[in-house]
Amino acid sequence: MKIYKADEKNIRAIGRTVYHDEIRWLGYSCTAVEFEFTGKKLSAEITTDWVDDAEWKTLFKCFLAVFVNDCETPTKRFPLDEGTNSYDIYSSGNIQTVKIRIMKMSENAFSRAGIVSIIADGEISPTASDKNRRIEFIGDSITCGFGDECASASDGFTTATENPWDNYAALTARRLNADFHLVSWTSIGVLSNSVKEDVNEPDDAWVMPKIYGYTDKGMEGCLGLEPKKWDFSLFKPQLIVVNLGTNDKDYTRGIPERTAAFEHCYEEFIREVRRLNPDAYILCALGAMGQELCPQVEEAVKRLDDEKISSLRFEVQCESDGIGAENHPSLATHKKMSHRLLEEINQLNIFGKDGDNS
Repeated sequence: MKIYKADEKNIRAIGRTVYHDEIRWLGYSCTAVEFEFTGKKLSAEITTDWVDDAEWKTLFKCFLAVFVNDCETPTKRFPLDEGTNSYDIYSSGNIQTVKIRIMKMSENAFSRAGIVSIIADGEISPTASDKNRRIEFIGDSITCGFGDECASASDGFTTATENPWDNYAALTARRLNADFHLVSWTSIGVLSNSVKEDVNEPDDAWVMPKIYGYTDKGMEGCLGLEPKKWDFSLFKPQLIVVNLGTNDKDYTRGIPERTAAFEHCYEEFIREVRRLNPDAYILCALGAMGQELCPQVEEAVKRLDDEKISSLRFEVQCESDGIGAENHPSLATHKKMSHRLLEEINQLNIFGKDGDNS
């Protein structure tokens, strides 16, 4: 058996990952390592970080999935046990050459996965993307796929019932045959994160404008590292979809001074996204869990006066489509959101008229 490190000599990193002390850390939803493998059997030594709390360890385990040869359905999806352990990734009765992708399915806010090594009875090598399209999604729990596999809104959230691979973002990217990154965090906002109704000060210690410019500020903080600025030359999206504002409404509550503050903050954030991505089309979307701040998003877009920035209202989720954990969109709602987003992308002709609207 041969032992490989998850460095760029051996794997292709997908998404904003952190390589530190010879460990490839996956934080954001749908971050992954991908490589070609020729052999019969492959496993991986993987570690995870934990909060020293028994309930946390039960409800918020780190989940990974394995995809073989670009199949849309993972061959396995599994939680990580505490500490560093070995996990079977792939096996075959005969020597095969296959593409392997190990993807993080749970979100950054709860736990992280570190690929310590890949153990194989054959050779591995990094893959190269064959896709010409690239999309970045900036969002909150909706973009993480929070609770989308739950059967009821009353179900409590666990990382076992969230599926970013089948949310609106990943579905849209797959239909367009595009590479994609998710920069998303549960409860995050632009002016304020989600707050309880008796809180009258914005919770702005950890908002998207403060973390977007970094590779993975949450991950690096957990590792005790100085956060590094993200190298925007590594992934140049033709389209950026911003889906933020759902959590800000918990603070703004229709109060004019607060909605005005949100509008200003949102406009400034989109200006920064434009500065960092000068060639991308920026689509400012909102609405699946409430359209309260859609007018402010639309006004901010108007003031930006940029022909490559526009807004999109998602329809508010319907009970008949099912409601996910803690009133989040279900898988059925995510499919509707993806269909609406594809319609808008094709109407705007961002990728040409050959986009797949199926």
